[in-house]
Amino acid sequence: MKHVGKYIYGIISSNGAENFGPIGIGGEEDEVMTIGSGGLAAVVSNASMDHYILSKENLTAHMKVIEKVMELYNILPMRFCTMAETSDEIISFLERNSKELMDLLRDMEGKVEMDIKIRWKDMKKIYEEISEENRKIRDLKSGKPPQTRRDLIHAGELVAAALEKKKVAEGESYLVPFKKLAKGFKAMESGADELVLHEAFLIGKDWLKEFDKSAETLADEFRDRVEVKSVGPMAPFSFVTLQLHWNE
Repeated sequence: MKHVGKYIYGIISSNGAENFGPIGIGGEEDEVMTIGSGGLAAVVSNASMDHYILSKENLTAHMKVIEKVMELYNILPMRFCTMAETSDEIISFLERNSKELMDLLRDMEGKVEMDIKIRWKDMKKIYEEISEENRKIRDLKSGKPPQTRRDLIHAGELVAAALEKKKVAEGESYLVPFKKLAKGFKAMESGADELVLHEAFLIGKDWLKEFDKSAETLADEFRDRVEVKSVGPMAPFSFVTLQLHWNE
């Protein structure tokens, strides 16, 4: 017999018992509802206490619940697969952390997250530019090819360092119009060679049109060089981290 607990999507400010419909994670059409205390409520659904794998299906279900709640409330989103065994554990958590959660909800009032991803379109051209800008790399290209594994590693490290330096310098210029509009911003991991940057921005809802306009202007101005992708609005995942310690 499977052990059923509570899957937690986020925290909202609410005194009532809310029901957002049969949209819970796991494909069982579990009702998404609230469990609350003292003006705070956790958005939850019944779910097996088995660990949910980070699949596209599960992550999409998690995000859809948060998007539904966002239509009516500001929400402090929980990390994927945050669970509690009982309603009492959730109420205890809300009561112990009431001030911190209320403060966070006030801080996030009227704000959403927007992410910007910028990618180079022609990496051959970028590597040519790096070679022209970096004497050591230029000398490697004009001299004899690397002879040993150590030489190859050294050459690769030089190129990787030069590429990262170029991303930072070029990326900063792209970010200027967005940072002017943001209440906060945070660099995200950008591992792929062609990904110049991935930045999260905390934006007031009243500034979303201006933010979108800035993204469109940037994409048009540099359309031959980069691809600009704007993602959002969404809950402020990158700016809210809730540590859940049920048994404190």
